[in-house]
Amino acid sequence: MDRKIAEIFSYAESSMTLWKNLKEMYGNQNNAARVFQLKKDIAGLQQEGKPFVQHLGKLTTMWNELNVYRPHTIDAAVLTKRAEEDKIFQLLASLSPEFEDLRSHILMNPDLPSFSSVCATIQREEVRRKVMTLDMKANIPEARAYFSNQKLGEERGYKGKKTGLKCSHCDAGGHSRDRCWILHPELKPKFPRDNKGVSKGSYNPSYKANHVATTSSDGALKFTTNPAALINEFAMFLHKKQGLGDSEGPLNQCDNNQTALLGQFAGFLAGNEGVVQRDIPGCSHQEDDW
Repeated sequence: MDRKIAEIFSYAESSMTLWKNLKEMYGNQNNAARVFQLKKDIAGLQQEGKPFVQHLGKLTTMWNELNVYRPHTIDAAVLTKRAEEDKIFQLLASLSPEFEDLRSHILMNPDLPSFSSVCATIQREEVRRKVMTLDMKANIPEARAYFSNQKLGEERGYKGKKTGLKCSHCDAGGHSRDRCWILHPELKPKFPRDNKGVSKGSYNPSYKANHVATTSSDGALKFTTNPAALINEFAMFLHKKQGLGDSEGPLNQCDNNQTALLGQFAGFLAGNEGVVQRDIPGCSHQEDDW
């Protein structure tokens, strides 16, 4: 008896108890799986460059083990059963690797089924696999449609803030962390353009320039209290008035600007004693700027 097996039954009370326990554990064991493996290994064994003596020794070892499980007999019933088992082993060995679980299940039965029963079991398993494959193929379009709709819903853009949500990243309300524009800038919505073709909320530099140009014409009525700057503005006004006097067109706006400028300049002269000469353009070089 093997030492490891002997340790299991070392405390048996009697030899009868030991024999019963060994028979229950190993006596009813089906050796079909081991016989199948031995026959498969013997059929597929190749020398592969090994010495002939080594190759023969390995074959002899497997033959001897097979004789232990299948001792020589002249009983017709036993020989008939072994012939049927050999057909089952050959059939199972020829199956595809996808039937490995079924093959193991058949070989691990306490009693090896008949050849007809094994064929029926394999056929049922094949039908079951085909049905499962069809179901999986039918579910693939549904899964694709689900993920497509989910992706389309994410790409439809911003639909407003949701109450009760708070982002754990920016501490702002109305969205969760997985919808935060800071972490996911690709989720930021692109607002459609209005009827005028200008994007809402977009910055238009040309509009600002036009606005500055429009409001600059009214700047003649807003004068600074800086004496030097006031004199410069007055000189620029005289230059413009001289140019407008030679051209045709209404001068109402120019006259209004002149009245306002003269009033402002008169108020300045009445409230100030004088202007520093160096602050007046042209005085330091004795040149006429206007």
